[in-house]
Amino acid sequence: MPCVFLALVISNSAPADKYFGRLKMSALRVRYEIAQLKNDYEFHRRRPEDVEHVAVFAEEAYYDWAAQYPRDTWLPSTGYNLAKLFEDLPGEDARDRALRSLQFVRSHFKNSKYAKLSAADVTRGVPLRPEPGWAASPSPTALLTPAPSAAPTPSPATTASPRP
Repeated sequence: MPCVFLALVISNSAPADKYFGRLKMSALRVRYEIAQLKNDYEFHRRRPEDVEHVAVFAEEAYYDWAAQYPRDTWLPSTGYNLAKLFEDLPGEDARDRALRSLQFVRSHFKNSKYAKLSAADVTRGVPLRPEPGWAASPSPTALLTPAPSAAPTPSPATTASPRP
């Protein structure tokens, strides 16, 4: 009887049913959130602070995923895309998060094209973006001004006079 060897294949990739971070995101969900947030921000469907709020949870899940599956082949591109999302957002915190992600990709995935792109971006520098004009909050007085009534007010000529 011939001897049969079963090859045990161990994947470096995170399983689809493995969840990371406080929001328990799968690797697919992390990638999806980053892409969707970038799209929503570019087309002004979400305000910068809303995008950053969700992006921080995706970032947390990303680093958890990277810690558990450090050789997952999706990590370099995901980390780079995460950095690009934070790079587009205004403020120091977003800039610092972009730099952290770029440095992470550069140091952990040295042989990837994303490491080279990250190194170039770090060398170039990540600018501090201002709050975009389209995301400016309405003035406090605009929030307190009552909206005009849609109901017509009767004119004196159309009101009936009381009967004696």
